[in-house]
Amino acid sequence: MRRMGLIKRGLAAALCCMLCVPVIGGLPQPIIAKADTPRASDSDADLKEVRENACKELDEYYKFKESFIPEGKRAEARAAVDAQIKAIKNCNSSAIISERLLAGRATVDSYIPSDAPDSDPEPTTSNSNIMVGGNWITPVANGGQYVNVVLPIVNMGRRRVKNAVVTPQISQDPAKWPFEIETSNYTQTIDRLPGTDEGGDDMERRRELTWVLKTRKDAPGGYMPIAFDVTYENDDLSLTTVTLTTYVNVKGTTGVSSDGTASTPRVIVTGFSTSPEEVRAGETFTLTLHMQNTSRATAVQNMLFDIQAASESTDTTYVAAAFLPTAGSSTIFVDRIAAGATKDISMEMEARSDLAQKPYVVNVKMNYEDENVNAYENTASVSIPVRQEARVDISSIEVMPDSIDVGNEANVMFSVYNIGKTKLFNTSVKFISDSVSGGDTYLGNIEPGATANVDAYLSGAAATMDDGIVKIEITFEDEAGEATTIEKEMTLFVNEMYFPNDMEIDGVYGEEMIDSPGGFKIWWAIVPGILIVIGIIVFVVIRRKKKKAQELLELEEDLDDAGEEDLSDDDETETEKLSPWKKWKKRRAEKRNGL
Repeated sequence: MRRMGLIKRGLAAALCCMLCVPVIGGLPQPIIAKADTPRASDSDADLKEVRENACKELDEYYKFKESFIPEGKRAEARAAVDAQIKAIKNCNSSAIISERLLAGRATVDSYIPSDAPDSDPEPTTSNSNIMVGGNWITPVANGGQYVNVVLPIVNMGRRRVKNAVVTPQISQDPAKWPFEIETSNYTQTIDRLPGTDEGGDDMERRRELTWVLKTRKDAPGGYMPIAFDVTYENDDLSLTTVTLTTYVNVKGTTGVSSDGTASTPRVIVTGFSTSPEEVRAGETFTLTLHMQNTSRATAVQNMLFDIQAASESTDTTYVAAAFLPTAGSSTIFVDRIAAGATKDISMEMEARSDLAQKPYVVNVKMNYEDENVNAYENTASVSIPVRQEARVDISSIEVMPDSIDVGNEANVMFSVYNIGKTKLFNTSVKFISDSVSGGDTYLGNIEPGATANVDAYLSGAAATMDDGIVKIEITFEDEAGEATTIEKEMTLFVNEMYFPNDMEIDGVYGEEMIDSPGGFKIWWAIVPGILIVIGIIVFVVIRRKKKKAQELLELEEDLDDAGEEDLSDDDETETEKLSPWKKWKKRRAEKRNGL
């Protein structure tokens, strides 16, 4: 039997490889893992593919485990698997399909005896970097007793990650959470997970977390999957969520207590939905919680649910709940939930407008009674992601010049303002028009309240054939990497470059220039300019000649007046001191006087 089991196991592994099913440690691994972040919507084509992959994986998982199931139980196990496959085909979201797949795998494991050889399933991960450490040991959980569930986590990526938040998935199905719910918060944190670049082997880089859990007496026996969500920060402060799935070997459970009485009824939150699906800061939404009475024998009644969002503070003086009920009351009353039955409760809430973009915890406190009026209390919590709408504005656009010729450039300047409360990543600007080219600008990340400046040059590519509108596309990403584009407009005209022909040049001074039709000619500006310059030169020359003639006339008159004066021999000494010009004037005067 053991040899036949190994042969079947090898054939199943080979078949998994042929079907492109990932295999780790000899076991087929889940193709579908819980989504890292809630999806806004699932298209019909995507859902069809996810359903087909999930059905195929569950069928292959059963074939792989069939050799470990006793022959008398195989027909029953096959029927249970077929029922899960049928349920998967009717699921309308990838998250529910993932849950059904895990439940189907757990159903298969429940038919395998705990002493079956080589039956320990291997842990799985939805990310190739963050995974369960190689020293993982499947814990044995005995009904009604406490067990230490140790989760070793190792980062196989090159770069470190930090602020890892690890939260086990609490489920309605004891096959996925076979433990008593004794606290409202099972979350633990790891400050830093070093990567391979920091050195050290896998064992040195691993970090271990431990949960002390009490096994439920009504949980099914066998290997039960336990899923953990690991949310961590990357170097760029973006968040990534990975799902790690491990197993516990549950033994000694019967579904009832040791004295034969029914187990304690537990009411848990199996999931939630919001309407609209995407919760935005400052807007109202309806929160619907899916509740279930996990007891298979006892109904619960007189139920009071108190729904309170965790308090968030934007500064040191103001603390308030992230979500507030629009009706004013945070409590909901439900008269009865039958044994094993489910119930949906809804409340309309409003998200504060100043919330940052991240998940926020909502706590559900439950008070109820069983059929014998025994009182019980329980607390559960869900995490609701909130999106903060990105808000972007720009300054007035300066275009210099606002009209260019083909081949010339225009300078465009404006500022981009982040007026929202979320950071803008990888911001870029593009200019879209048939008449211009170039100008693409990368602005990078813009913090809330910050400004980035655009200083671009656009080249004229073709003459403007329309109203000269140039579209400006501003694109940025949010923390989840989702891109958003906003459009603005500016005006820039591009003209054809003009070159005069020979006929236009020859007709500058003729009638052709005067009578020729058409637009503006460059010679119309050059010729008048030349004429004006020539006129100015002629005017200056004539004026200077007139001024020189006037000066000579005045000088001659002065010489005549000076010659009329008598010059004696006694003045010879003084005459010698005169300049040649004055000596000439003196001799001329003497001749006139007959000397």
